[in-house]
Amino acid sequence: MNRTRVIVLCLSFAACLTLCADQNAARRGPNRPVHLLVILIGGADSDPSAEQIAGTAQRGEGNSGLFRLAGDITRERMLPEYFNWNGTRAGKIKDKNPPRSRGIAEFIRAHLQNFPGDRVAIVGNSWGGHTALEVLQQLSDAGEPLAIRLVVFLDASSTGRGPAHPKDLPVCANTAVSYFTHNAFVWGMWHAGARLKNIDLGDPAERFMKQGGPAYDAKFNFQAHVAAEWDENIHNDIQARLLDLLK
Repeated sequence: MNRTRVIVLCLSFAACLTLCADQNAARRGPNRPVHLLVILIGGADSDPSAEQIAGTAQRGEGNSGLFRLAGDITRERMLPEYFNWNGTRAGKIKDKNPPRSRGIAEFIRAHLQNFPGDRVAIVGNSWGGHTALEVLQQLSDAGEPLAIRLVVFLDASSTGRGPAHPKDLPVCANTAVSYFTHNAFVWGMWHAGARLKNIDLGDPAERFMKQGGPAYDAKFNFQAHVAAEWDENIHNDIQARLLDLLK
């Protein structure tokens, strides 16, 4: 190969690298700051109502407290994405071939491929907490595990889906918080080392129990389980933790 041809090939290769870099920069946006992708996963019967999806529902109306939370955290540099427990999107929970946890894990991988500097958090309620755990397991088992900055389990439950209580927190989760009622059908307190913080909603010292409010300390109270999904105080606490991830 003569010298002239080598020079031409080198220049062509350099031009190709420049084009790829320009395309990636255009895809990510000029000087795009770090964003937080927040994956919110609802429970068994928490598919958002048509009014919620249309934005016409009043604050306490609808089927999904987490969908309302997604709207509350829609702001600069925070990207909420809502999924049902079976991996479907809002209004699609009855799809015949739901993507389940694998579809959510693939969504996270695709986002980080496009925006590798972004951070990720997951919030799962009830059966959505079980799905969140499955997503973490899939991300941990991948050839290149992806770091999840924070996982929030909101009165998570595996009843009817698997073992009653998780044993371990998958390695890809940097930190986790588990808010739990005293209901017999939820995970309750579980021990997974220093990365996991348990918050007992039925303990008055935690200040989520209010006189005349939901009986978070009851052993069989499904209404309290549903109330936790909508509780403004819990939502505010979660929001504060999410905002900390953008500092």
